[in-house]
Amino acid sequence: METSFKKTVLAKSFLFLLIVFWGGYNSAMVNTVSSSENVTDIGNVLFLIFSIFYMLNAFFLIRLKPLGRLTYLPLVILFIFLGFISELFNPMQIKNDYFYLFIFYIVSPLFFIMQGFVLCMLMSKSFREVFH
Repeated sequence: METSFKKTVLAKSFLFLLIVFWGGYNSAMVNTVSSSENVTDIGNVLFLIFSIFYMLNAFFLIRLKPLGRLTYLPLVILFIFLGFISELFNPMQIKNDYFYLFIFYIVSPLFFIMQGFVLCMLMSKSFREVFH
C-alpha cells in the first residue's frame, strides 16, 4: 500500500507541475496584463509560494512524514480558494489551443481525482499508522 501511495503522490505532483507549467505558458502567450493590473495581481506571487509549499508537502508525503499528512487537506482547500480568488481579482485570459484542451479536459480532472485518492488513503485507518 505504501508503494501505491507514493506512486499516486508522484503522479499527482507531476500533474500539478503540468498545470503550473500551463499557467506560465498561458501567461507568456497571452501577455495582456496592463501596468494598472500589476498592482492587484498578487495571485501569481501567492500561487508561486503555494506551489513551493505544495511540492514540499508532496516530498513529506513520499517520505511518510506526519507533517505531510497534517498539511495536505489545508493545502488542497487553499488550492481551490486561490484559484477562485485570483480569478475574481484578475480573470485569466486563456489561449484556446491544444495545450489548453489537454490540460483543462484531461490533466485537471485527473489531478483532482488523484488528490481525492491521496486524501482517502491518508484518512484510512489502516494507512494512518504508517505516518506515526
